[in-house]
Amino acid sequence: MRREATEPGYFPARPARDPDNEALIDLAAACPMQADISICVHRAPDFFALNHLEGDSWTVGVVGKPGDSVVGCVAAAQREVWLDREVTRTTYVSDLKVHPRHRGTGVADALSLYARDWCAEAGAGVPILITVLGGNSAVEHRLRKRRSLPLFTAVGTIRVFTVPILWRRRPPSGSNPAIVRASSEDLKEMAALWSRVARNRQFAPVFDAAGLAQWITRAPGLSTEHYWLARDRNGRLAGFLALWDQQPLKQLVAVGLTVRGAIFRRVFNAVAPALGAARLPRLGEPLSCLSALHVCVPGDRPDVLRRLLIAAYNEFRGRYSFFSIGLDPRDPLSAALKGLWALPTDVQVYASSPDSSYTGPQLLSLPIHFETALV
Repeated sequence: MRREATEPGYFPARPARDPDNEALIDLAAACPMQADISICVHRAPDFFALNHLEGDSWTVGVVGKPGDSVVGCVAAAQREVWLDREVTRTTYVSDLKVHPRHRGTGVADALSLYARDWCAEAGAGVPILITVLGGNSAVEHRLRKRRSLPLFTAVGTIRVFTVPILWRRRPPSGSNPAIVRASSEDLKEMAALWSRVARNRQFAPVFDAAGLAQWITRAPGLSTEHYWLARDRNGRLAGFLALWDQQPLKQLVAVGLTVRGAIFRRVFNAVAPALGAARLPRLGEPLSCLSALHVCVPGDRPDVLRRLLIAAYNEFRGRYSFFSIGLDPRDPLSAALKGLWALPTDVQVYASSPDSSYTGPQLLSLPIHFETALV
């Protein structure tokens, strides 16, 4: 039986329902991510489509009346991942949003309790993962407070590299590995490589060929052909990734600029026409961008990732302004981004369990895997 978040002084939280969709879309648009270029994530037409991809069991909790105004939300999902090279059941908490007019009123506490209680159903010792955009001091402070909530421990960082697509890049010297697009016939081989690579990444999801195919089918705007494969001279699969235009799922809209962000946009748009590149849109318009997904390259082969990225970069030049890819800064694969003018943004990774602080593996021996496309 699920415990209700009804401690004195808190708002009640409840499971979201289909009539809440429009209100949740409005809430997401009212909660921009503050940076040099502040971004709103528009989740039209279906707010819940992203949550469907987070795990095989998931929930969205809200504070608000069904079909009426929603002033806060939180999401949680259960999924199997690789943790210290063992398949482990974990939960992931995300989408903690409170409308600016209702912050400091107890809404976030009620939502945190809802997520805690839902995660507790997976078992007391099941790890909880949460990510926080670097510099979000309000959420970081919340994670360090006890107040009947789990105590979170910082376990690592994911660095999101935003790569502007400007001039054509020279492919790395040599013809190996060759870069090709995937087809459904490649899924079995892709899943086999994923299992070998993912076991050396903390929190990488567990996939077999059927699971990967099903995941791709559920993802709006994604197909097998969006995956780029690197094959060595013997035809063996050396690595792969997808580059995903997520417009059918979510739209990134720039809503504000710092001085540095304004300078970057002005310089980018000044040189873009001469280079045949796509310009950055005006504030309030969707950004034309791609997100890297399911990056599957052995840690000792940054050259393979580099070749994949350069091939995709040149293919999409003039159609998209940039692509983003998230990697643990400790990951040797980060060397593949050298010289690509990548703008880094850090996301902090925290872990806990429903009834106590985090007591699992230290997570320091292997890089963390996190799908930034699903944020």
